[in-house]
Amino acid sequence: PMSDTLACLPDADFDALAAGRAAEAELSRLRGLVQAVLDDPDDGVSHEDVWSRLEERMRRAVDRAA
Repeated sequence: PMSDTLACLPDADFDALAAGRAAEAELSRLRGLVQAVLDDPDDGVSHEDVWSRLEERMRRAVDRAA
């Protein structure tokens, strides 16, 4: 489920993404996880929900960096 997918991404990963420090491998892993959620017809998660949760975590990462 979506919540499990986002929960497995530690805040440190989002901090690195927000600061532009994420390695290409980490970006690829994140894209893969998100795409898997979006592609899962049984999960019943809308694209809007996925992106809003990601945006929320990115905002928290930016706030922590400030």
